Amino acid sequence: MKRHSREKRNSKKGAIELSMTTIIIVVIGVTILTLGLRWIYNIFGGLEEQQQELERLTKDQITEILGGSDDAINVPTSVIDGIKKGESYNLRLAARNKYPEAHRFKYDITIENAPENFSLETVLSNVLWTTSELQLDSGEGFKDFVIIKTSNLPLGTYKMRITLSCLDCTPMQSDSVPVIFEIVLK
Repeated sequence: MKRHSREKRNSKKGAIELSMTTIIIVVIGVTILTLGLRWIYNIFGGLEEQQQELERLTKDQITEILGGSDDAINVPTSVIDGIKKGESYNLRLAARNKYPEAHRFKYDITIENAPENFSLETVLSNVLWTTSELQLDSGEGFKDFVIIKTSNLPLGTYKMRITLSCLDCTPMQSDSVPVIFEIVLK
């Protein structure tokens, strides 16, 4: 009889050892699976980050080439504070053909707001820009300066709009940007 209870104890001990081995194997398996998934995630996560970085760099190069934007017309700043009276200000302008074929373009400037009792035509006569037509191939850009002469203008805040028009598009297409500038004492 003693023998019989000893065998029972050994079989229980074997069952406990078997279940401990099973638990250890399961824990090792889950650990390896977790590490493997994490490694794969890091590989593909790195590829996604590299793709996003390449897209960002490409967009940055395009906007640098086209004057800071991928829009059809771009000025680096739309608000110019403190142009000193008597001085000229050169406003950088970039335009580009965003259409799939070559077109003729022209940009124009209109004055929308000036100090009270001062004519918009007089303000416009103190703003100089290229008035000739431009032939641009698809994606081609053009850079120019709009010169604001302040010697004949009173102190105050002005608003102008620069409009780029595609002359041979059907129907005629145009894009515009506003620019606000202020003339102050020296």
